[in-house]
Amino acid sequence: MASLKRRLLKYLIWFKELFRFCPVSNSNVDRDNLFLICGHRGSPVNEPENTIPSLERAVREGANSLEIDICITKDNEVILWHDWNPDDLTALLREKGFEPEVAYKPDFPAPFSGYRNKTSELTLQEMRTHFNYIKKGQSIPANTHIPTLREFFIWLKDKPQVQFVFLDIKVTKSEKELVLTILDQLDKLLKEFSPASSFIIETFIPDVLNIAKSKYPNFNYSLDVEIPPGFVFSPKKHSTVKVAANNNNNIALILKPRQITIGNWVTFRRLIKYDVRKRKSFNKNNPEAKIDFIIGCTINDKREMECLIKSGINGMQTDYPRRLKNLANQYNLKTQPK
Repeated sequence: MASLKRRLLKYLIWFKELFRFCPVSNSNVDRDNLFLICGHRGSPVNEPENTIPSLERAVREGANSLEIDICITKDNEVILWHDWNPDDLTALLREKGFEPEVAYKPDFPAPFSGYRNKTSELTLQEMRTHFNYIKKGQSIPANTHIPTLREFFIWLKDKPQVQFVFLDIKVTKSEKELVLTILDQLDKLLKEFSPASSFIIETFIPDVLNIAKSKYPNFNYSLDVEIPPGFVFSPKKHSTVKVAANNNNNIALILKPRQITIGNWVTFRRLIKYDVRKRKSFNKNNPEAKIDFIIGCTINDKREMECLIKSGINGMQTDYPRRLKNLANQYNLKTQPK
């Protein structure tokens, strides 16, 4: 009977919260710690994602951190590219232009062309020749340049305002060993260029995380969290702070759930509220293994951005860096070290 009452109470709280957009005050705003305005693939509402013009635009718009997607080619070139396999579901939806907000969609080779393969099965030259971007509503390829990680480092060297770079590693579970080839190159580039930025390795796949940590335990890591579809009555079951703590990661990153999660916004803001409290408690009790940031991704709505700031979040990945920068200024958040 007690268990049934607890379950009914969860349902009642969820239903009540469903009709409250942002029931939080300004008291939780974190003005003491660095707040990350992270350009998600740069500024993809204006420029093709993961390109130097997109990253340049994000920095001009006030981003103090960047997120880029990382793949590797057959000839071991690490590139800024989102879709490891052009035929997986997400890639197919993006190819059709169904990804919201962004101005461009990926342009993949035609089926049976011999080039519609995984990035790990193609050379850098083949990628640059046969893969591109197309502006939505148009049919002519944008003639963009797929940058290598080295080219990114060359661009980054005079960008001291970029405090953090999130590397979203797109290696799949079936090819998980390739993460070490990527990190080997990252390690060499870090030693060669000594950038002012700190780098954070992102993955959704525990096996990829474990292999990466086996050789490079001192890198910054995030095992990203996705909220499942359907009803989520107890947000704490999907705590990104708990995932970070269990994996000894110093970054806790969680994606805003898609529409297939019922009440996706209320679920997300409730989870952030819970995780802000959990992070404070964890850091107090574990000063030697602190979680530095709770990051929400991908947050584009201005009202949602403001609510998360008021909840005490430490940063967001967004397709609209200028929008988030303006709110950071409005709330007097710390966006550069003093």
